[in-house]
Amino acid sequence: MKESLFFAFSIDTTVLLICSFLLFRYAKLSIYHPAPTYLCFHFFTFSTRLFFLINGANVFLGEQSDYFSAIENQEIVRATLLADIGFVSMTVAWILEANRISQGFSEKSVILIDKLALKTILIFTIPIGIWGIFSQLYIPFLGKAQLDFGLWQDSSYIANTQNWVILSCLILVFYYGFQKSFLYIIGICLFILAFQGQHRYRILTPCIFLLFLYLYHQKRNWISLRFAILILVGIVIFLPLKYVGKLIQQGANVNDLIEFSIEYQESFGIGANADFSFLDMYSSILTLIDQHDSFYYGSTYFTLLLAPIPRPFWEDKPSLMQWMTDISTPSRNLRKLGAVATIYGESYANFGYLGVLVIPFLFAKYSARWYNSIKDAHPKSVSLFLYLYFMAILVQVYRDGINAIFMFLSVYNMPGFFVCALSYAKKFSITT
Repeated sequence: MKESLFFAFSIDTTVLLICSFLLFRYAKLSIYHPAPTYLCFHFFTFSTRLFFLINGANVFLGEQSDYFSAIENQEIVRATLLADIGFVSMTVAWILEANRISQGFSEKSVILIDKLALKTILIFTIPIGIWGIFSQLYIPFLGKAQLDFGLWQDSSYIANTQNWVILSCLILVFYYGFQKSFLYIIGICLFILAFQGQHRYRILTPCIFLLFLYLYHQKRNWISLRFAILILVGIVIFLPLKYVGKLIQQGANVNDLIEFSIEYQESFGIGANADFSFLDMYSSILTLIDQHDSFYYGSTYFTLLLAPIPRPFWEDKPSLMQWMTDISTPSRNLRKLGAVATIYGESYANFGYLGVLVIPFLFAKYSARWYNSIKDAHPKSVSLFLYLYFMAILVQVYRDGINAIFMFLSVYNMPGFFVCALSYAKKFSITT
């Protein structure tokens, strides 16, 4: 059976090398382009995972067959080949868009971050964010407040306030520059978030945004070797952070953390580590979609229209990943396990094989067009801020699907989104 995996690995490696060459040769790449981020995502999610499976690693939860139906090799192979088709589709879109004649933008169409809008929004979001930290988060040496929010306990409207301070500081850094006071506050917030044992993106996103913003200010198209090494070290620290935070809250000592680090490394080999099993989850989801015997034809995106409705007002409101709950079975309840569909799994759920070809193509096309529009953007423009933030959450889009764009640009990033919306509204009211 390893022969089929080796075949998939050979095809995937060939596609990765050819597409990488074509992109660097013809797509006019820089660190701000969506393609380099995808190349890293594809390499670690598909190519590297296949390599480990060929060399003896078990599939995800392969040794837990008492409650989880094991993933077959043919599922892995099929999922990999579909991902390669989607990759080729995005490569074509990125190259075509790079050679498109840009229309450009007039000065009148440029919308800048409005200073009054900035102050008006942040005068509310920063105090609310401070409340969110002390009312919901575990504070090192102080513990965690035991507050009961009743029906609002699991509402994202409450939970998202935990990050409003750091998100408010991000737009302050964007507008005023890398001032020490802002960076100190961001550092303190990151330190607190590191102990929460959940939602690692709340740490990762601000760091990536600041990196892109710094490089943009320095007019650098690529990161230096020093930054590359720092990023690799950061990834090594970042991956187990969710579990380490939980252990510390439970009173773990140094020996407990050392023991955990050993178990974490061993989990790679037995296929029990979800952080490196996105391919396995995505493979299983494709099978579950087929067993469901129908596609969603875009309805997975319609749940975005319901997102603003607070769950306490509608207890049975469909979640953004409701479709994953619908296709789950008792033997493969991947929704309960927090499964990852990737952009390809979401596309397949909507339109089958055609979706894997078309949706990634359209995403690549318009993300590259946005990239081209901000190359010479005003350093305080709304478009530049939103694009750099989009780049900071881009891994989540490749990981979770198109819905993540809306969720992370607006719902999660409410302080920045409100400032941009108010700046746009003010510009529109003046011009009309």
